[in-house]
Amino acid sequence: MSEELLQRGLINNPEKIGKWDFYNISSTTVNALKNYGIISNINYPGVEKKKVDGIIVQNKKVIAVVEYKTPAEFKTKKAKNKAIKQEIEVAKKLGTKLLIATDTKESIWVNVLTNKSIVDEDGNELKYNFDPKNEKTANLIEKVVNSINENNNKIKPKQLVNPTELAKQIWQDIWSVSGATPENCLYTFVELFIFKYLSDLGVLSQGINFDHLIERFDYKIENPNEEALEFYAGTIRPKIKELFPASNDGTTIINGTIFVSKAQKAVKGYSTVFKRVLYRFRDYGKLENIDYDFKSQLFESFLKESISKKNWGQFFTPLKIVRAIVEMAKDEIKEGIKICDPACGVGKFLLEPIAAKMESLFTVSKTKVSPKIVMRGFDKGFDNDEQKTIILAKANMLIYFSDLIKENPTLTKEFAKLFNESFILKTNSILGTLSDPVEDEYDLILTNPPYVTSGSSNLKEEIKKDGDLINYFKINAMGVEGLFLEWIIRALKPNGKAYVIVPDGIMNRQNDRNLRQFILDECIIDAIISLPLKTFFNTNKKTYILCLTKKNIKSLIQKDPVLTYFVSEIGESRDIYRFEIEKNDLVEAVTLYSFFKGNKKVFEKINSDKRCKIQPISRFNPDLNWSVDRWWTKEEKIELGIEDEETLMSTSEFGSLVNDVSQSLFEYSAFLKDISEKKNKKLNKIQISLSDEKYFKLFIGKRLLKKDLRQIEGDLPVYSANVKEPIAYQLDSNIKDFSNHFILWGIDGDFEFNVIHKNNKFVTTDHCGAIRILSDNIIPEYLLFELEKNKHKYGFDRGLRASLKNMAQITVEIPCNEKNEFDIEEQRRFAEMYMKIDEIKVEILGELNKLEKQSIEYI
Repeated sequence: MSEELLQRGLINNPEKIGKWDFYNISSTTVNALKNYGIISNINYPGVEKKKVDGIIVQNKKVIAVVEYKTPAEFKTKKAKNKAIKQEIEVAKKLGTKLLIATDTKESIWVNVLTNKSIVDEDGNELKYNFDPKNEKTANLIEKVVNSINENNNKIKPKQLVNPTELAKQIWQDIWSVSGATPENCLYTFVELFIFKYLSDLGVLSQGINFDHLIERFDYKIENPNEEALEFYAGTIRPKIKELFPASNDGTTIINGTIFVSKAQKAVKGYSTVFKRVLYRFRDYGKLENIDYDFKSQLFESFLKESISKKNWGQFFTPLKIVRAIVEMAKDEIKEGIKICDPACGVGKFLLEPIAAKMESLFTVSKTKVSPKIVMRGFDKGFDNDEQKTIILAKANMLIYFSDLIKENPTLTKEFAKLFNESFILKTNSILGTLSDPVEDEYDLILTNPPYVTSGSSNLKEEIKKDGDLINYFKINAMGVEGLFLEWIIRALKPNGKAYVIVPDGIMNRQNDRNLRQFILDECIIDAIISLPLKTFFNTNKKTYILCLTKKNIKSLIQKDPVLTYFVSEIGESRDIYRFEIEKNDLVEAVTLYSFFKGNKKVFEKINSDKRCKIQPISRFNPDLNWSVDRWWTKEEKIELGIEDEETLMSTSEFGSLVNDVSQSLFEYSAFLKDISEKKNKKLNKIQISLSDEKYFKLFIGKRLLKKDLRQIEGDLPVYSANVKEPIAYQLDSNIKDFSNHFILWGIDGDFEFNVIHKNNKFVTTDHCGAIRILSDNIIPEYLLFELEKNKHKYGFDRGLRASLKNMAQITVEIPCNEKNEFDIEEQRRFAEMYMKIDEIKVEILGELNKLEKQSIEYI
């Protein structure tokens, strides 16, 4: 064990380089780093006794290895090469892509995957001197790590700010004049985005590009706005479809229908908003180096706006999950394979694996685009009239291939052919992908199929009409997910692998016993990774990553154990905001799975991660549940921080607790009875409206973007729809004067209130309204009582928003004295009574909660 780590207090308090932990060490071995939990506790053959000078780590994942040399050891090229050679093998075994060798005056940055020096955006060798205290260092390391791979040593150009917020603005523009569904607004945005994108790439020639269309708005003609829209509909749009022809299913990279009708004509009356939208694109700037994540994040932003999000949700898989699964499957991504996603949505499961291997998997000649890998993504859409989900996948693919398209602008039809072959809309049947009884065809399947049990009977009725399908779907699995899993297993080639997100029903429903038996008969179970609740945007359902290998001989009996892992956090908050968080158990799950695959029998002996259990295959009895998270004991979950510690109580002790709770309830009852009996004579009250500017001023906060909230810090609480809990803290406020009391209200949601007393600074977003109380004779706690008392009268909820206009209609009653002046004492008495009753409610719920959660020892 390393004394250095203990003496310098580095185990709990490492140095920091940005968000990463930095260990500047020289006497600590790889084995010691492993034993202290700084890096993953796995075998590092040949290098465990080696010492590293510096290591940058996040969640046990090694980001970079640093080799320090004296200036004398770093003078010549030969000496520098020697320094690199010393550590390159260690860096490879530690699983990092980046090695930095330095004498503190000069540094060499090396791509461990290629053994070559890293170059900057201009192709020059990276000369930046490594300085852990310089904040620029963290930014550079992040750029390097995100850029380099086994085919690339060059730092990629800085990418644009993700244009998701631009999409939201345009959605509002389009929706305000058309009232179109978020789905149609999305498709229209995507179409115009692609138009601008192709123009910026230089694919569209001068007479039909974005800049030319913008010029037409200034033509000296009677109605330039309508002429520009007609030119787009009649000339530009057909040209884009000519450059990127549609597939047999009728879909191409553009299919918006707001500004252009189904008859391909400009829609009358929309030319002004069309101009406004194009000007937003113009003002935003070039889209050349668009973020790969944009499409997924764009889809999510429209998902939040959609009233049909329940249906949309099945097409959206968080990128953290996609990338974890892709990392698990990376060894299978190689030349000659056929990869499939039978429920592809926006296509991330197919596009992410090829992102880092574009040049090696696709060759481009002067006349042809030649793929060395076959990709097949199928989807049947989510609406009878607008089955265009596949368009998003094709547009997404265009973004991934943008560098190749930019270099080969004359091969658009070849690229379109590739897009059309890769993503296929299955509308020939309500079964979609399931209508094709495919067997032994794919080497790799990565997917998150839809999971619903209601409605699956319709699919089964359709299957019964087709003799081939009856013989294909023999298991009679529950739900759509069961049918998909049967299809996936049959569609895999022998030795093919599948990584499938499945709901807990498959793991524990007795009616799916046959499906679990089918999995055992046909496949080797490699791993099951338990994901936390609310992993997916629209559902609280429990899900798992199921990792399978199709048997090459059906009679083969699995003897190898199964890796199971308990994930609590996925690297982002599991709410509508989806903020980045540091905790990400997926990283370690993926790392351990990689080592487990290499040697399943030995791995259990070296595993020390308590979230990871290696289970014997005998435990996977089809008659019993496979919900692996239930296989951790309560004590183990308490140790991992997943559950709180619970003590057993005897029946006698429980009886005493019941008696205590009963006594508390009796006391509350007596107190409330006393209040009732002490009621005063009828009070005089004055009715005033919240719109009365003599007493109140109502306002709504400023808009804060998700990306802004991630970056802000300070002491001032930021309130949004939840007015009782800040969502962040900021240095400056959008409010200048805090000399009055305030009441905050939530505009969206459950219409709750919160009192903020004078001189307490805060910040509000556009989801939070504020009432400034201009009169010192109105007690804020009393006003809160009045608002709470009347909230049901006005009926504000998630359907009827508590907007400024609606709030201004509220009337409240304020007690007054004989002189018709506000009675401050009566207000205080009412407020105290209200707050006490509110406290009693909370205390009663707490007492009842004690009873509900208590475990009883009966013996």
